[in-house]
Parts: sequence; C-alpha cells; structure tokens
Amino acid sequence: MGKSVGPGRKARRGAHVKLSDVAKKVGVSPITISRALRNPEIVSEDLRETILRTVSEMGYIPNLAARALAGRHNGVVGVITPALHQYGFADLMIGIENRFRDAEFTVQYSSTLHHAKGEAGLLKSFLTQKPAGVIIAGAESYSDLLPLIGNAACPIAHITDLSQEPEKLVVGLDHHAAGAEPTRFLLSRGYERIGFIGRGGDVRSRRRIQGYEAAMREAGRFNPDLVIGGDAASRIGLGRELFSRLLQRVPDIDAAFAQSDELALGVLIECKARGIRVPEDVGICGFNDLEFSSFTEPTLTTVHLPRYDIGYRVADMLLRAIRDEPPGEDKVNCGFSIIPRGSTR
Repeated sequence: MGKSVGPGRKARRGAHVKLSDVAKKVGVSPITISRALRNPEIVSEDLRETILRTVSEMGYIPNLAARALAGRHNGVVGVITPALHQYGFADLMIGIENRFRDAEFTVQYSSTLHHAKGEAGLLKSFLTQKPAGVIIAGAESYSDLLPLIGNAACPIAHITDLSQEPEKLVVGLDHHAAGAEPTRFLLSRGYERIGFIGRGGDVRSRRRIQGYEAAMREAGRFNPDLVIGGDAASRIGLGRELFSRLLQRVPDIDAAFAQSDELALGVLIECKARGIRVPEDVGICGFNDLEFSSFTEPTLTTVHLPRYDIGYRVADMLLRAIRDEPPGEDKVNCGFSIIPRGSTR
C-alpha cells in the first residue's frame, strides 16, 4: 500500500503534475502547452515566457514515453561513442551540444568503452525508444550496424574514418592521411629513424599506423622494430615505457610519432630523464592538440583535429535530416593540420 502524505508534510514539488495542470494554470489548452514545449517559436513571446515560468514553478517534467506515443519521436537525440572518458571527446561533445542548444531536443550519451560488440546493442536500445535521431561517433565496425541503420525509423548520422561504409550523413577525416602526413613532416625535418608509438586499438588508430608505414616505405626507412604498442592505466606512463623499450630495440632512434599527446608527453619526460635533447637528438610529434601540448617545455609538435567543428557539423547534419531539410553535403571531410612547435627541428 502507498503511504499518504500527512497534514504536516508537503507533497514533493512536481509530484503528479500533469500537462493538463499546467494548461489550466496558464489558461490555454494542453495541446498548446505541448506544442510550445516542442516548438517554442510557434507561440508569442509573452505566452512562451508565461508557459516556461509556470512549468518551472510547478515542476512539470514532460513524459518522453508519452511524447513518443503521440508523435514521431520522443524528442531525444542519442549519441553512441567509444570514449566518453577521453579528453578529446569533450570538444566534440561541446560542438554537438551547442548545435542542439536552441533546438527542441535533449541529447543523451552512451559509451561502448571501445567494445565493438556492444555497438549494435546500444543502437537497438536507443531505437526502441523512438528517438528523434542518433549520432554514431566512431564505430569500430558497421557489419552489425548497417541492417539496423537501414530499418531505422529515424535519421542516423556518423563520425567516421572516411574509409568506412556509411555514405550519407557522414562527418569525419582520412586517418590514413593523418598518419602519413605527420610522418612525412618529420622526414622533411631531417629525422630518419622515426618510431611510431601506440597500439592500433580501433579502426582510426590502425589507419594511422598504415599511413605511417606507407610514408616510411616511400622514404625507404620502414623498420617494423620502430612500431610499438601497449596498454597501461596511465597513458603518460605508457609513453615513457614504450619509448624506453624502443631505445632498447633501436638505440639510434631519432624521432617519435605518438598516437596521442599524452603518449608524446610520456616520451618527452623519458627523454628529459635520460638527458636526451629534444628536438636536437630526438624529435617528438603528438596527436590531438590537447591544451597542455602548447605549455610543455619544449612545446609539443602535434596534429590538430577540428573536434568542435566535427561535433557541430554532424549535429547540424542530423538536425536538418530530422526536420526533412537538405543536408547540404552527404559526406564531409573536416581534415586535420600539423602544428609545428618546439619538440621538432
């Protein structure tokens, strides 16, 4: 049996507040309240302010399940990502949030933690809730996803390596080129024995390793002993460990291209501990252009990805699809840029 609220206790704010209660308080129909909450621009400014103030005062919380039953979707945009916990995802997330900020949608996130087998399950979970749309940000494989995408009742946008399958509603970059061009940059600065640090844990990092190998083979400099990967709780600590192991393999190594700025920072710390001069004896290039990379000593040469722009553009592409507007472009290459700093000649 449920407990009744005694005379000396107040009911919780918002408890059992219905759409009809808000409508009665404002003096309009429930459908007007519903439409105003979904599309605020369709009512006058004065009425909109009155409705929003009343909703806040009464603590009304829209029922997304009821909204989904009544309309095409529940007003939620789902985002599936392999790495909510990584620094680089924050800028991408801010881009997504800023594009949806003034729209009528709520953004919800779910992370696979790099487990490819969980991608299809998360997509199914979102689709059963009738979302307005879904963004798949960095899928490892589309083999299990494509059938779900083809039968989905909502648009699905993608952040991918451009070699992957989706051809519509795609924003991404060519990670093979993002591995090859920094390697060529290091070669152009006079470095010859360039190590590659970081494992190929996902399709993007594997493509970068392939790009590095292609550039080194072009220059006649490829040596498989120069490629090293591993895993550890601290990526900075891992950078130190991997570079130390590379020195044992190839004592005359003269540069390191790391899969992340954290790994590159570990290489820099290990060089300082050993008295190795950077950039004179060893050049270092990171990847991602995280904030700290411009404050190390020396500052880190790195590869900049327009993460905010990627997030904003994929959100804009999805929003246009939800509203049945032309997407502009089906597939957008956001590119990358090399940021030369003090850790290279």
